[in-house]
Amino acid sequence: MKRSVAGLVIVFVGAAIVQLAISGTYLRYVKPGMRWMLLAAGVILVGLAVIDVFVKSRQEHDHGLPRAAWLLLLPIFALLVVDPPALGADAAQRQSPVAAKPAEPQSNAFWQNGDKSYGPKTIAVRDYAVWAVWEKETMKGRSFTMTGFVTPAKNGVWYVTRIGLTCCVADGTAFMVEARGQAAPPKNQWVSVTGTWAEPTKRVDGDVAALTVESVKPVTAPANPYE
Repeated sequence: MKRSVAGLVIVFVGAAIVQLAISGTYLRYVKPGMRWMLLAAGVILVGLAVIDVFVKSRQEHDHGLPRAAWLLLLPIFALLVVDPPALGADAAQRQSPVAAKPAEPQSNAFWQNGDKSYGPKTIAVRDYAVWAVWEKETMKGRSFTMTGFVTPAKNGVWYVTRIGLTCCVADGTAFMVEARGQAAPPKNQWVSVTGTWAEPTKRVDGDVAALTVESVKPVTAPANPYE
C-alpha cells in the first residue's frame, strides 16, 4: 500500500475521533471533560497525515504498508456508522452491588443551611449508593428521586443502576440501589424512581443501599448515561 493510502487510513482515524466528539457519541466511552482533547487529537492526526503524505511523496518512493493494513479501516467505518450502546445491566451484573466505603468522609449537603424539608430530593444513584450505607443518620426518614437503568438479580430483586467513570469505560464502576416494593421493569429500562430510605441489605461482602420504592416511571436514557 502506498504512503498516500497509509495517510488516508490515519485521516479516517482522525475524522472518526472528531465525529465522535462532535456528535456526542464520545460520552459512551469517556467523561464529558475529554471532548476538547478528542477534538484536538483528531484534528492533529488529520493534519499530520496530510503533511506526511505531501512531504514524503516528494522525497522518496515508499512501498508502504502491507495490504492487511486495509483492515484498520473496518473499525473506523464501524465507529462512523454504528451507534454503540453504553454499558448497561450486563456490565453491572458482573460487579458487586456493594458500594465501597469512601476513603474520606463524604459531604451530604442536602439538609445543611437550615433545609428541614422532607420532600423527595433528586439524588445521583452514585451518591445514594454510598450515603445510604455510610451516612445512615442523615438519610433515615427521607424521600429521594433517582434515575438509572434496571439491573435484575435473583429471586425478583432488582437494582436502579448507574455506571460511574473515573476516566473511561475501561474503569467503569456500577453503583446499584436495591429497589423494594415494586416489580422489576424490563432489563436495561431507564426509570425514574421515588421512594424512602430503607435499611441496607446485608451481604457477606458488605451492605447494599436500598430504597422502598413508591413510584416507578419509565424515562428516556440521558445523553450522558454515566455518573
